[in-house]
Amino acid sequence: MLVKRHVVSIIVEDIEYAFQPVSELLHSYAPNILMRVGYPMRDWGVSVIFLIMELSIAEMGAFSGKLGQIKSVKVKAQTLKIEKEI
Repeated sequence: MLVKRHVVSIIVEDIEYAFQPVSELLHSYAPNILMRVGYPMRDWGVSVIFLIMELSIAEMGAFSGKLGQIKSVKVKAQTLKIEKEI
């Protein structure tokens, strides 16, 4: 399987509604998360989460698709040009 690294930006617009489902999804992908930084923007009423993840392209699509289905969550993923064969 070809594994790639991805940079993922997540914007949570309704923290009260989306906090729990986003946290649960991130927890389920914890082994694939190399870095996680959260930035609560209280003055704007949103929270931003930045991730670096190591997944195949198909796994990344499944992850970002699940996030994108959560109401008030926006996700953007960018694949880096770093590859590792496992």
